Amino acid sequence: MLRGDRGAISSIVAVLLGGSVLLGMGALVVDVGQLKVEREQLQSGADAAALAVARICATNAGACAGQAASIAGTYANSNAKDGTSAVPVVCGTGPGLPACPAEPGNLSACIGDPPVGVPYAEVRTATRLANGSTLLPPTFGRALAGNQNYQGSTVHACARVAWGPPANVTGLAIAVSQCNWQVMTGNGAALPTDERVIYLHDPQSADPDSATCPKDPSGKTAPGGFGFLSANAGICSATGSAATNWAGDTGNDPNGCQTPLNADRSGGKPIPLPIYDSVSGTGNNTTYHVIGFGAFIVTGWTLSGTAMASSIPAGHVAPRPAASYCTGSTRCLYGYFTTQLLSSGQFSGGPNLGVSILKTAG
Repeated sequence: MLRGDRGAISSIVAVLLGGSVLLGMGALVVDVGQLKVEREQLQSGADAAALAVARICATNAGACAGQAASIAGTYANSNAKDGTSAVPVVCGTGPGLPACPAEPGNLSACIGDPPVGVPYAEVRTATRLANGSTLLPPTFGRALAGNQNYQGSTVHACARVAWGPPANVTGLAIAVSQCNWQVMTGNGAALPTDERVIYLHDPQSADPDSATCPKDPSGKTAPGGFGFLSANAGICSATGSAATNWAGDTGNDPNGCQTPLNADRSGGKPIPLPIYDSVSGTGNNTTYHVIGFGAFIVTGWTLSGTAMASSIPAGHVAPRPAASYCTGSTRCLYGYFTTQLLSSGQFSGGPNLGVSILKTAG
């Protein structure tokens, strides 16, 4: 820097200070930065709240409307530095949620249009201070000329999460009939269920499920019971899409089922089970038309060459006592249907039978 430049710069700074330009710029930077921080906290709160509301609505429809507001408030407050936020709107198309009001015409609105064909939950958050004020006060802005009456701003944010049945799933290589699923879950109204027994239908003999989910005259496994699917690499798992035909397995049971079943029983976590509504073909050409996926917790089984007693204590079994579980050559699964959330995937557009995915939708 030349010696003469120093004097020029000093003069410029003096002019800027005298005209309050630097002061105004500083006030703008500080106050805008404060608004940005507030917006980030509110958006984080809205994101967490919408996800939490969607999760409870997807897994417990009966609690959706009653718990949505309190859940949203808890998560929104947890993401605020001062521990408090306003949650003026909790809405959506989930069970019992109120319809959403019109989106605000500014940048605080949720991104995009609400999803069609699947339920969603929307949460809108706004500024609320510990003293109850809904205005974020300026730090320096009020000191500027002509701005003495400025009291602050209210910042808003919005998030939307949808849920629905997955289009593709990898699950146990055992398909359960839609009839059995409907009978055992009250058509989805009673999840989770008590422990149930699902029988593999023997074309040559009757079994305890024949009255409620009878076999058709040709002796195929539809519409009742479960059937074995063609397994992936002998590990008793199958992968496919909803609303498609899945290849069956003509064996007594696929190879390798004991190990994954035992792991599922010990872990106590739900696994996807394909649900079929019809069967086509015979022998090696048998296919199951899968309409969706149920969430099943395995508690025991009796298959060819392998059996495991129920992990649920006696006296907790419905509708049959333990004495009437599989005997002789009968093949069956023990367990109960519940709900399950997957972290990724695409929606199928078909019926929700217990397995759902959650996706951000705005």
